Amino acid sequence: MNEEKNQLMDNSPQQPIPTGTEAIGEINIAPDIIATLAGITTMKIAGITGMAGIPSASLSTIMGKREINKGVKVDIKEKTVSLEISVVIDIDTVLIDVAKNVQREVKKVIENKTGMTVNKVDVNIREVSYKEKDEAPA
Repeated sequence: MNEEKNQLMDNSPQQPIPTGTEAIGEINIAPDIIATLAGITTMKIAGITGMAGIPSASLSTIMGKREINKGVKVDIKEKTVSLEISVVIDIDTVLIDVAKNVQREVKKVIENKTGMTVNKVDVNIREVSYKEKDEAPA
């Protein structure tokens, strides 16, 4: 009964209380951050040997450098992201399958980590790499 009385006496407008998922202010993510996420995600995909413009190296070597986002172009319009990623792929893989994996994984990671919508992920295969086989002496 007291509860009903308190509710009737309180004429102030009810304001929603922000939860952990609601922003209290504006959140901006720099395009370089999105490019870095895309670059790191791309380098983890089987068959990718490098980003265009980055010499082929192990992921651990590249991780320490800010150059991981080279080969990634980011366009952001109203919380929608479009990406263009240039890669080097191992010639012994199915190129189209590797490129599709890049699209799928990059889209998933960017959307999950930023809350933004990924409109498109264009993948440009700029080079292929191959391992030279050691020839046995005759």
